[in-house]
Amino acid sequence: MRTSTCSLYIAADPARVWRAITEPAFTRRFYLGLAVESQWTPGAPIVYRAAAGPVPDVLHGDIVHVEEGRLLVHNLYTGIGVEQEVHCWLTWEITATEPGLCRVALTCDDVDRDPDPERDEAWSRILSGLKTVLESVLEDGRFTPGP
Repeated sequence: MRTSTCSLYIAADPARVWRAITEPAFTRRFYLGLAVESQWTPGAPIVYRAAAGPVPDVLHGDIVHVEEGRLLVHNLYTGIGVEQEVHCWLTWEITATEPGLCRVALTCDDVDRDPDPERDEAWSRILSGLKTVLESVLEDGRFTPGP
């Protein structure tokens, strides 16, 4: 197993970060154009869906652990049907560091031991996109998913 972690500081409170990683209208803006769906309870499926295309369920897995506003752990599968296997576990950690500022860490525990710079870069881009979405608010201060 190979573990990689990327983290950064985001000018937002934990509730806002949580909302952005668990609501489809927000994830579509930073998570490679995919909208997340889940019941957010351990054992529940998690699916990242594309808006269109031949494969609507682009990524899928199961929720492992949830502490709303602080921690989300889920796995992702490769393959379909009986051939699916756990590919990785993703851990989102949200830590308030001061009022209006959070440290957000995204850790990927990958079953594949061989380095995959492209995949590692994708997780970094997702986290960077989250920061951009969260720090882009309307002039009146409202936080909305956007177009």
